[in-house]
Amino acid sequence: MKITVFSKKRQTKDGKKVFYTYFTRLTNKAGEVVTASVKFVESECDVPETFPCNLVIDKSLCNLATKTETADDGHEYTTKTLWVKGYEMGEPYVDTSLDDFE
Repeated sequence: MKITVFSKKRQTKDGKKVFYTYFTRLTNKAGEVVTASVKFVESECDVPETFPCNLVIDKSLCNLATKTETADDGHEYTTKTLWVKGYEMGEPYVDTSLDDFE
């Protein structure tokens, strides 16, 4: 299975620590696009060095977890996390978002 993984630089609420989060978009068999955060299992594989990147993953080395949480205002929401235990680098990522503009 091929996926494109993006990263986002973030800070803790107090602004003292910088860290990165990773996310992807998955399409299920019904054609619905699902956004999921990506976690790399550090004991099994390293985090890729460059982002965005295309990864080739074996479904047997991954797990999609779904979690329902409640926000401070009482609304419930669902988060999905793709846990990756192994991957191969795919073809280089090419941004085509501006191809239709002059």
